[in-house]
Amino acid sequence: MGVRVKIKVVMANKTLETTALVNTGYETDEPQLLVPHVFLIRNNVDLEDLGRPMSIEYDTAGGPVAMHVYPKACKVAVIEPDKISREVESDLVVSLIEKEVIMSDALIEELGINIINPKTGLWRFTDDPPGIHRRSYKPQLWR
Repeated sequence: MGVRVKIKVVMANKTLETTALVNTGYETDEPQLLVPHVFLIRNNVDLEDLGRPMSIEYDTAGGPVAMHVYPKACKVAVIEPDKISREVESDLVVSLIEKEVIMSDALIEELGINIINPKTGLWRFTDDPPGIHRRSYKPQLWR
């Protein structure tokens, strides 16, 4: 199943909600949120409003892929019925092939997410009281 959290993304004068995969294998030095290009299209986000992108090559399981990175183009927060994390400024990475929003390890840490059981999708905030286990959301695929 994996761990997926509901997030609020603020970018280009829009506030959007979606689920995101918590992926510790997506290793970055700075917080990054990878979004499918279709996510931006469906939410009427104009790439011009995000600033000037850099083209960066990422190593993936399927081989190297070049993607556009918009430095510090968004703010991300985890939203739960009883709690909202702090907002974290993040690079926005646009993928032409990915179908799901994915959080980098640096973003995961900044948002205070602790994975308890990756297979069953249990997680918690680092400052949750002991014994609190939160459940993952279903994947939200953008096609």
